[in-house]
Amino acid sequence: MDLQPVTVADDTLFCAPGLKSAGHLLEYFLGYIHPQALTSCLISLILSARPSSFVLDMCAAPGGKTSHMAQLMGNTGLIVANELYRKRQIPLAHTLTRLGVCNTLVTGYQAQEFPLKARFDYVLADVPCTGEGRWRAVEDKVISRRPGALTKLHEMQKRTIVRGFDLLSEKGKMVYATCTYNPEENEGVVDFLLKHRDAVCLPIDSPFPGEPGLCEWKEETYDEQLRRTIRFYPHRLDSVGFFVARIGRRG
Repeated sequence: MDLQPVTVADDTLFCAPGLKSAGHLLEYFLGYIHPQALTSCLISLILSARPSSFVLDMCAAPGGKTSHMAQLMGNTGLIVANELYRKRQIPLAHTLTRLGVCNTLVTGYQAQEFPLKARFDYVLADVPCTGEGRWRAVEDKVISRRPGALTKLHEMQKRTIVRGFDLLSEKGKMVYATCTYNPEENEGVVDFLLKHRDAVCLPIDSPFPGEPGLCEWKEETYDEQLRRTIRFYPHRLDSVGFFVARIGRRG
């Protein structure tokens, strides 16, 4: 395998094209490697949870980003990996066990209703979305367009980002991410948070090129801070399309 470091500061590796089934390798079963899309890896790198931190992954299954954060934290601190559905908790637990993650516990709450009993140094809200960023990688480009389906999804995303922000410590940092292009699920959701909470969009230092977030879409106008968010497109990275916002408390 031709492996190259994604950045100088960590041991996340980029595999050159040609390896189609990393999950069939012995190194995979031994827990030495875990394949992910490049943009999925970038989410954890952008959040940059420090060792010994208290972290919440609001929508954790199947566990790739959770285990990556554990690696970046040196398996120290505590990560709460939240996943509502039991059938998705199984692959989540398998991933964590196979990779030797021992600083993580699994909970089963609705993300938008996660208990407000603790405050976290870092929160990751990689929320359910329409998944348009994966269209280039899959043959079945089917997306739900049932009447009201997208409206319900937007409402869930807005409630989740607000709950995630409310769970932040005073100096905590949050990343909101989707693997879709729809501004209503991306800039529109972050703009909703900025209007309803004392939140601010923070600059994103990415080792790979992306496009700034949108401030206008159709008849909608979003806060100028949305230019600090980032859109990753497949034709730029040869990976899954993603939207990422890094958020903190104002002041």
